[in-house]
Amino acid sequence: MIRKLALRLRDDERGIALIIALGVIVVLSIAMASAIDYTSSNSRNAGMSDKQNAAYSLAEAGVNNSMSILSVPTNNALDKYTLCPDSQSLPPLPCMHTDTFETGTVTWSGTLTQNPALGTAWWTVTSTGYVRNPSGGSTAPQLKRTITATIVVIPTTSQPLNNPSWNYIFSRAPNWSGVALSGCDMTLQNSVNVTANLYVLGNLCFTNTAKMTSGKLYVKGSVDQQNSQNTIGVSGADIAEAHVGLGCRYLSQSLHNPCKYGAPSTNDKVYATILNNTVQQISPPTVDWNGWYLNANPGPYFPCNAQQQGDPALPTFNFDTPVAAMSDSDADKLVYKNDNQGVANLTPGTSYKCKTVSGELSWDATNKKLTVVGTIFIDGSATVQNGNTNLYTGSGVIYLSGTFFLKNSKLCPLSSTSTCDTTKWNNQQDLLGIVANGNGSVPADNQVSNGDSIQLVSAYMMGAGYATNNIEIGTTSTFDGPLDAAEVKLGQSSSSTFNGFQYVPVGLPGENTVYAQPQVPSFSGG
Repeated sequence: MIRKLALRLRDDERGIALIIALGVIVVLSIAMASAIDYTSSNSRNAGMSDKQNAAYSLAEAGVNNSMSILSVPTNNALDKYTLCPDSQSLPPLPCMHTDTFETGTVTWSGTLTQNPALGTAWWTVTSTGYVRNPSGGSTAPQLKRTITATIVVIPTTSQPLNNPSWNYIFSRAPNWSGVALSGCDMTLQNSVNVTANLYVLGNLCFTNTAKMTSGKLYVKGSVDQQNSQNTIGVSGADIAEAHVGLGCRYLSQSLHNPCKYGAPSTNDKVYATILNNTVQQISPPTVDWNGWYLNANPGPYFPCNAQQQGDPALPTFNFDTPVAAMSDSDADKLVYKNDNQGVANLTPGTSYKCKTVSGELSWDATNKKLTVVGTIFIDGSATVQNGNTNLYTGSGVIYLSGTFFLKNSKLCPLSSTSTCDTTKWNNQQDLLGIVANGNGSVPADNQVSNGDSIQLVSAYMMGAGYATNNIEIGTTSTFDGPLDAAEVKLGQSSSSTFNGFQYVPVGLPGENTVYAQPQVPSFSGG
């Protein structure tokens, strides 16, 4: 019996072992299933995280795309339609963009906000990146990440000088034949004394008692001294440089090339420390009339801010009168550039104020002070003839489709004081440029002599002037500063003195076109 019992107990032990083995297998299976599930879950989470990161990267790409548009120098970041494609119908704002990448898509848009009181502006760009949802099929909603970026825009009003022609009185001489002594493309006459750098792309003639006693002279053609009192430099007081490409003639002498230094018995009455026929090539600037008509601020499409309490009235003249734009097409906007605004009196008997986020044209009639900031476009002409010494402050350029006329008055930088002292002129702080396109031949711009774009009569100005046609500095008038014209006519007793420029207003012709600079975005959301 005992033996049977022992055998039975031995058989029971084998059953328990089986049960234990089965239990171990079950436990191991559960552990393995848990491990697989845990690994799969982590893998899914990692995949989801990767996709979310990809969506965020796409959202950042949308902001970067907006920055790439705003940062193009020829795009105006202060134009609320800058992020819109040029269209024949006025697009609703904000303009939406969808860009496709290998990892997904991004949809973004931007809205421009301006605070005229503080003179600030910024873009708010909202960008959403979309990627495929890794945890669902084709019908599963896409994963998305949305971020918002604030891009502050700072207007650019001045920059380092790029075009060296603005260090000269520059006569373009468009009709020069290329032949020495073949007429006078610029004539210095009466008692004119040039004391500034002079560059002539043609033949230069001296008559009456005209002379040049200071500065550098560059003449692409020839120099013809037609009177015994004419001189370039003075014996014992040479001018710095004289470079005359096709030689000099003094009275009835033969043409000398290169010009001969010294007393005129057999020479050319030219006294220059450096004298040769090597003329440094300097190209005259080109004018972006259309670009500044569209983007000048204030201008036709950037009107004055609404009058604030306590401010003077808005100016009575118009920058232009384009009807409400029916499209965002530049071509449609330019239809209204037609020089039809008549003559704007910049210095009337009453004060006015026109201020925008990036520019200003204001007049204080009591203190006779004109404030000019940025690039301004008047689709007409302008005049100053109030009989006073008028002081301007700021760095800016006034574009005129018509002409500019200064008569019986002075227009000087505030830094030069009321005495208009060139030695005190801080031209990095105060510099007014006038850019005029008219020629005095139509009723809208005939305040000047026929053929002139800019004319001074018994007047004085310190600044810079560009004329599509002629600049005429008339009787007893003086212009201290660089001039650029088809022909610069220096009047009866003019002299001109100015120091070179280091910084100039961005709207000055020939300078790099820059309207405003977007800053590094600051992000939120995501």
